[in-house]
Amino acid sequence: MTRLVRLAVVMVFASSAPIYAQAPETADLLGRVGNAVQVFIDNFTNVVAEEEYRQQFRQAAPRRRLKSDFLLVGYPGQEKLFLTFRDVLEVDGRPVRNQQERLTKLFLEPFEDALRRAGDIQREGARHSLDRGARLMDPLQVLSYLQRAYQQNFRFSVAGLDPSLGRGVRELEFEQIVEPGARQIALRGTAWVSESSGRVVKTELREGRAPAVRYTTTRFGLDPVLGIDVPVEMQDAVPLARDDEFQGRATYRNFRRFQVRVDAAIDVPPTPR
Repeated sequence: MTRLVRLAVVMVFASSAPIYAQAPETADLLGRVGNAVQVFIDNFTNVVAEEEYRQQFRQAAPRRRLKSDFLLVGYPGQEKLFLTFRDVLEVDGRPVRNQQERLTKLFLEPFEDALRRAGDIQREGARHSLDRGARLMDPLQVLSYLQRAYQQNFRFSVAGLDPSLGRGVRELEFEQIVEPGARQIALRGTAWVSESSGRVVKTELREGRAPAVRYTTTRFGLDPVLGIDVPVEMQDAVPLARDDEFQGRATYRNFRRFQVRVDAAIDVPPTPR
């Protein structure tokens, strides 16, 4: 069944709020954003980042520092689908056992085996997270919603400009479309995007209902070595009971393109004379 999406444009022309003036049409902006997200995915696929993920609670004592390889891989033959996963290398400065060369071996396996193994690695990494409401989030989650193929699952509206993030950066609000009567709580959030190019500079995902709303925010920037957009920082906040809160902060650096080359020596028989 074809899903119809209602697109709304929020525009204010009052002179007291010039920040909203000349807001682009929602459909036009979504088209540019969808193109820019596809460029991001194409460029960032098979790029490995060093992720440092710090977890803590605002009041309770436990803290955790995870150092991981963070990677984006695409599904062969499925340009609209991609998978992100982290391979935890260290927990509070202590190396994880049996981790060495796991990433390389993953890429040498047949795709179906590699996909299953990637899931195993992801679950193993989650095991090192703190308990009691802590979680490990994906900094690229909102980007997946902004892909052209999945925009139909959300309602979008154009809001104001945010000059603090750069010239021509506008807020694009989104809300998940939920079937009537479903118990699912709609995901909501904001993407800060360039009006002219559609490039995404910041995202915020909001889950749940007030006062227990969970926030995940990601900032993006240009990596000077690879010359592509990359995640720079992600912050996560989860309200807990008794006025406590889980706080996660991940930073990304040392971006490098992952390549596997297999060299094989082949004995060639001499040419008969």
